[in-house]
Amino acid sequence: MPSNKSVKICGLTRYKDLLLADDLGADYFGFILYNGSPRCLKQAQLKSMLKDLPLERCYFVDVMPETTQIEEYQALGCKRFQIHTKENTDDFTYKSYKQLIASGNLLLAPHIPDLRNFDTGLLEYTNDFIIDTYAADQIGGTGKTGDWSGFRQLASKYPQKQWILAGGLSPSNIGAAIKESGSNFYDINSGVEISPGIKDPNALKELFEKLQLY
Repeated sequence: MPSNKSVKICGLTRYKDLLLADDLGADYFGFILYNGSPRCLKQAQLKSMLKDLPLERCYFVDVMPETTQIEEYQALGCKRFQIHTKENTDDFTYKSYKQLIASGNLLLAPHIPDLRNFDTGLLEYTNDFIIDTYAADQIGGTGKTGDWSGFRQLASKYPQKQWILAGGLSPSNIGAAIKESGSNFYDINSGVEISPGIKDPNALKELFEKLQLY
């Protein structure tokens, strides 16, 4: 991997897919705990995998979890969390997440219809944001590309924060995404899959080959 770019492979359900992604150069790995996702890891699966995972490089993904849910996952050993929030989420909820999850371990994924109207109040809760493609009826995981130029403008406006680009990224469009978004961190899921949660070894290899070109 080029040293100036980071990649997270998300939606993993098999340890062997993590091993391949790691061998190819992935920096981080994502495991979905949200019951509404076809890539959701049940607790029994999660427990069986946790003992082998490089936890400092793993994000556990959920949508608007209760604080008790986060505490349960922390008790199992989970440290880093990627939390997707709905539009108009109240400040109390964000403050709860910030208090419960250690600094540097909270990755917020707010549901934003228009990146030009990003709620700057969110900046106080974390240093790390993931920008996924907006869909009115779905939070995250749309498999569709988003507003790459809007992402570039947002990241340029607040360079003190880490901005991660997500949404429909694949070997076929990663080059265009790099050029148009200017991001230095990419989250990739459905674009390297055979089916939900099952990664395609050839697509993963092609992705990292493409990344070497930029």
